[in-house]
Amino acid sequence: MQKEKNEFSDQKRANSGDIILFERKSNIYEGKVFLVRTNSVLVEISSKDAKTLGYEMPNTVVRHGKYSLV
Repeated sequence: MQKEKNEFSDQKRANSGDIILFERKSNIYEGKVFLVRTNSVLVEISSKDAKTLGYEMPNTVVRHGKYSLV
């Protein structure tokens, strides 16, 4: 089984306070990392982006390897 490679893979891991770019629903969004976990980061996005994505809160989870540092 071959692992799928995307444009965000092979990047350095983010730290708290870093700005990242990630993809959701075929669009690229920007957010600020506020918590780093083992397999993912928790990110604060703009209220406008949260509303566009249909989220009640302006926070989301992004898996390592699925984002790039700005």
